[in-house]
Amino acid sequence: MNSDFRPDPELVAVGERIRGRMPPGMTQAGLAAEAGMTSDALSRALNARRGFTTGELTRIAKVLDDADLHWLLTGRSSPHAVSFAARHEWDSVQQVHSNPGSAEDEAIIERIHAAYVAAYPNGAPASSVLPTTPDGVRALLGDGFASQFAERVEDALEIDVVRLAELSTSYSITIGDRHVIALRSERSWGRSNWSLAHEIGHLALSHHESAGTALQTTRSHEMEANAFAAELLLPSPLIDAHDWRTVELKTVLQLLWQTGVSGEALANRLSARARRVSEPVARALKQSTPALLREGIEGISPVGTVEVVRRQQAAGLRRVPASLEAPLADHVAAGVADPGILAWLRGVPVDQIDFPELSEEKIVSIAVDEFEKHPDREFWDAWLAGKSTAS
Repeated sequence: MNSDFRPDPELVAVGERIRGRMPPGMTQAGLAAEAGMTSDALSRALNARRGFTTGELTRIAKVLDDADLHWLLTGRSSPHAVSFAARHEWDSVQQVHSNPGSAEDEAIIERIHAAYVAAYPNGAPASSVLPTTPDGVRALLGDGFASQFAERVEDALEIDVVRLAELSTSYSITIGDRHVIALRSERSWGRSNWSLAHEIGHLALSHHESAGTALQTTRSHEMEANAFAAELLLPSPLIDAHDWRTVELKTVLQLLWQTGVSGEALANRLSARARRVSEPVARALKQSTPALLREGIEGISPVGTVEVVRRQQAAGLRRVPASLEAPLADHVAAGVADPGILAWLRGVPVDQIDFPELSEEKIVSIAVDEFEKHPDREFWDAWLAGKSTAS
């Protein structure tokens, strides 16, 4: 034993993080066996008396419930890790923007992240740079985008749109350089469209790059994203083109249908623009928007019941971008991705997914192969090369 040995504190920290990730009941010997190491080799590595090889650390991360390898090494999240911003609700009692479902939603966002990692082991294609103004975004989306909002966003803005019933609110997400918006499934298309526009605002205004937890930061970002959504969906020239004291109710209904917003959103926009509104219009905007459009006013409606229901159904359907599902399905069929991820995305039992049975050796082999292709590999190799401590 070398009495002059001084353990590298960074390697000691790696050992502590590995021990901290071990589930209850797992022994050090058990971890060594599952990771393909001898108990002595693992013990020496955990105590900073030797370094880890890339293969060893990759297998350990896999055993520890797919732990973030970058975090195991450095204690910091990978620069390719996910970041997200949520749509916050206004708490009128506390007078703050809040997101009470954040803890549960983070688990869902992590599953979305895992799906992208499985579909794109080398990193998802980068989204294009967004215009920073509502006018710029609207120009890319084109006329009449509200009726196919999600599709236009994917095609024109290169932002993936996911819609899931499990979420409590909506989120904008960056996975590497890929932009993703996750919406909560709900039959109110007006709220869904507003949420989508709001999250586009977070991305366009680079709120992910200046994200903070301070109350003032959250409030500022929420106000900016709401203002962006308002101008995107209900641009000032459209609002100012009407005399809201005399406008016909049929015109109001047509505008609600064409812009895809709710009566409440239009009422708030008119208030923000300091527009005086006739009493009949004010009463109409307080009603349920789908009911208002189905029944019309005095028997007049710009659309029929079937069209209204179709739009409600579309807003409530589970939605997964084809650009995510297609490569993931290919990897599952090839036996190199977890079929459970694809089953969850589709909202079906895993036995409805076609996939080959894999041996434990194959699973580990896949994990090591993914490591070899990972965009952080050069950093990890350099880090490990500098930590080849031996007693």
